[in-house]
Amino acid sequence: MSWTTPSLLALPPSSSRRSSTASQAAGGVLRPPGKGQKASRRCAYCMRKWTSRRWKSSMSPLLPWRSGRRTPTATPGQASSKNPKIALKLAEFQTDGQGKIVLARGKELVQPFSSLFPKVEYIARAGWTRDGKYAWAMFLDRPQQRLQLVLLPPALFIPTPESEEQRLAFARAVPQDVQPHVVYEEVTNVWINVHDIFYPFPQPEGTEEFCFLRANECKTGFCHLYKVTAILKSNGYDWTQPLSPGEDEFKSLIKEEIALTSGEWEVLARHGSKIWVNEETKLVYFQGTKDTPLEHHLYVVSYESAGEIVRLTTPGFSHSCSMSQSFDMFISHYSSVSTPPCVHVYKLSGPDDDPLHKQPRFWASMMEAASCPPDYVPPEIFHFHTRSDVRLYGMIYKPHTLQPGKKHPTVLFVYGGPQVQLVNNSFKGIKYLRLNTLASLGYAVVVIDGRGSCQRGLRFEGALKNQMGQVEIEDQVEGLQFVAQKYGFIDLSRVAIHGWSYGGFLSLMGLIHKPQVFKVAIAGAPVTVWMAYDTGYTERYMDVPENNQHGYDAGSVALHVEKLPNEPNRLLILHGFLDENVHFFHTNFLVSQLIRAGKPYQLQIYPNERHSIRCPESGEHYEVTLLHFLQEYL
Repeated sequence: MSWTTPSLLALPPSSSRRSSTASQAAGGVLRPPGKGQKASRRCAYCMRKWTSRRWKSSMSPLLPWRSGRRTPTATPGQASSKNPKIALKLAEFQTDGQGKIVLARGKELVQPFSSLFPKVEYIARAGWTRDGKYAWAMFLDRPQQRLQLVLLPPALFIPTPESEEQRLAFARAVPQDVQPHVVYEEVTNVWINVHDIFYPFPQPEGTEEFCFLRANECKTGFCHLYKVTAILKSNGYDWTQPLSPGEDEFKSLIKEEIALTSGEWEVLARHGSKIWVNEETKLVYFQGTKDTPLEHHLYVVSYESAGEIVRLTTPGFSHSCSMSQSFDMFISHYSSVSTPPCVHVYKLSGPDDDPLHKQPRFWASMMEAASCPPDYVPPEIFHFHTRSDVRLYGMIYKPHTLQPGKKHPTVLFVYGGPQVQLVNNSFKGIKYLRLNTLASLGYAVVVIDGRGSCQRGLRFEGALKNQMGQVEIEDQVEGLQFVAQKYGFIDLSRVAIHGWSYGGFLSLMGLIHKPQVFKVAIAGAPVTVWMAYDTGYTERYMDVPENNQHGYDAGSVALHVEKLPNEPNRLLILHGFLDENVHFFHTNFLVSQLIRAGKPYQLQIYPNERHSIRCPESGEHYEVTLLHFLQEYL
């Protein structure tokens, strides 16, 4: 038998459960899986949900992490509270002749993680270089304004010692030229949107150069691709001695950084987006919004001689693509607001001496677009400029019973928070079918992506920095006024605002700050006190409360209930009692404040639902409740 090393895995701590798992559901940061959950496929994949992993046949080292609370009295997960401590570890597995794991042993860093990286609060991503020379990890500070991409040689890990003498013996065996290497840094005064786009090239033997592709949003405010060459130099360390590293202790020299893309558009990097790198032709394929922020397309550019960017997908649709391993075909799942989704396979053809300009040719269909039902009318996309000259996009579902001169009650459907784009040129007849149902019943439905939504650059999204709830409603109201003037059928005296999660929060904000605009508000699963939401999400956008008390107070709807209307039947709150993201505490606290202030409200609880309503019966009940409230009170 021999010691071999399988692929990355995040090992859960001994504690069975956090008080909050909102970070997993809301794009938060590193948290252990709860009791009964499966371990992650990749170490520290904090901004994705935990999934079962598959063993790789090519065995490679394993990095587990663990966590422990610093204090039993603090409630972890809430803004400003202490986060669990983190430790990055490695595990080796012993296998028999059939490849079955028969024994495992853990290794830890030669010095404590907190000593080597004292300002790191979160491990955002981790993995291995393809040649197995290094583990890599992305580290974030607590404000989430500084990201470090770090290489960790396996030799930096030692067996878990049983005594201080043994630890020193293990440390003496670590070569002095072995050290962490910070090969890249991203710094911003807004926030870091963590993503997966990192492609390390194999490191040639005998060279100090380490080359990789990386997407970076912080340099220009728009997410673009860069080819980076770092120099890995060793400072020489005696690992038996305590180390107090400075901020740039392990920082590598950047020899070269070449922008492969540029402009006021984005390479798609978040939400699981990928790049595909053909090392033979020196081409990188990526998805982006170069043509319009309303459509996703597949593009290709050379990383050897950056210049021309070639679009491979058909305009007029929004595409989600994946390249073949041989780079000669790609598959596209695409649609438009008026065309249901279809899935086509395309083959790239053209001269081999000009691979950049190979043209896609239709090769096969895996799914054709279905016919829309006769009562489905797609929304119409529009744009307008705000008083501050910001171009915003929206879409409107026209009432099916539209008659000249007739005014219609209107529902403003909102989300409005970061990481989300509602308005784009993709089919809405599945996920947002209820909006078409409202239109079929005579309502006009308006959707607007205001400042704070994604795919428009960091400055656009960063308008919410430290002031959630204070800028979004103005954009929504300006859009509503534009639509009323443009189309002429909006009854501005009968407007409802409705949303879920962040959209529920904004629905309450709308009724608080614009009660003369919104006759009713239907708020689903709203955050009502930002102090009670989780650290990773809240602090990314709002900083810690001690640095931004005004922002926390101004953005917490439960602290402003006195501004809500005194008339009955203007507020409906809906919430799943088992909500694991926005805990039911938020609605509970809001209702207690409403009662204290003598404010009328209606409340609908779903006892067995979490943040998203999943049970079909609950979904039907929610839709009937929504329609009844609108019919009765709008």
